[in-house]
Amino acid sequence: MVIHNLFQFCRGALTQVVDAVCPPTCAACGRAGAEVCRLCRCSMIEQLRSVSTSTPVETNRTIVGEFSGCLRDVVNGMKFKKHRGAANYLGGLLSRRIISDGLVPGVDVHAVTWVPAPAPRRRERGFDPSELMARMVGAQLGLPVIRTLVRADCGEQKTRGGVECWNGPGFKGRRTHYFRLLLIDDVVTTGATLAAASGALRTAGVSHIHVAAVAATPKRVAEGREATSERYRAAA
Repeated sequence: MVIHNLFQFCRGALTQVVDAVCPPTCAACGRAGAEVCRLCRCSMIEQLRSVSTSTPVETNRTIVGEFSGCLRDVVNGMKFKKHRGAANYLGGLLSRRIISDGLVPGVDVHAVTWVPAPAPRRRERGFDPSELMARMVGAQLGLPVIRTLVRADCGEQKTRGGVECWNGPGFKGRRTHYFRLLLIDDVVTTGATLAAASGALRTAGVSHIHVAAVAATPKRVAEGREATSERYRAAA
């Protein structure tokens, strides 16, 4: 524990030194001063207010917003421009949306895990965006963060053909004593990746999975709203 605290202190001090010498730039617009600048944060807030993606906890799905506008720019900056700090900001947004959707940490879910990025992309970036977001979510919700998925394929979703995208990548789930998990991903496009990851977790013995992502394509957001409407019509 002492070694861990010392490591965290040294890392924080080193980060402050690096930020002083080379100030961070905004993942969306490139302005110097912060990983996500004030103007882009304001634009994102307006975007999230204009398009509601909130869903009841019963749907087992949380999406922060549509993959468009400033939110898309921040996500792309994190994924393709190696803006590591943007993952912490987006993880914070995801934590707040999870709570506002009604999920109760420790009751509805007992631990946090993530959809791992392909190994080549992870090596190129030097980090896994979904892992960083998952660790931020776990810290803010007071939940343990565990590695439960191993990627069995080496291709990225955006480089795969149509049929391959719908089939989804391959995953292997690791056994865990947590049976109710919060599964974090960055962007939902076809939904195949989350479906494949959830299937691997269920095969490994997980009984309940709540999926959460920072963004989804407009089609997936609309489908989520329709699914919620159908659920309440059926219960009426």
